[in-house]
Amino acid sequence: MSDTLDRGELDQLFTFLARIQQEPTLREQLNQVQTAPEVSEIARLGGQSFRPETLIAVFARCNEQPYAREGLMDEKLIRVYLRRESIA
Repeated sequence: MSDTLDRGELDQLFTFLARIQQEPTLREQLNQVQTAPEVSEIARLGGQSFRPETLIAVFARCNEQPYAREGLMDEKLIRVYLRRESIA
């Protein structure tokens, strides 16, 4: 994993993560997935584009596993969002 993450991708990722708490439909969608590629695809369809590898690197920096059990991805992503200042 590179120590340097692309600023543009991080901006897209954190913009997407900021929407989770405000959009119940998005949160419900995320709870149906378990992997970073699935999260990345949902984000892409919603207008934010970042590689799954970027999300996986951010998970690693937050000591989070790169997957979640069904129904828990939203909580994992919210934890990551809350730690965004220490990641970038």
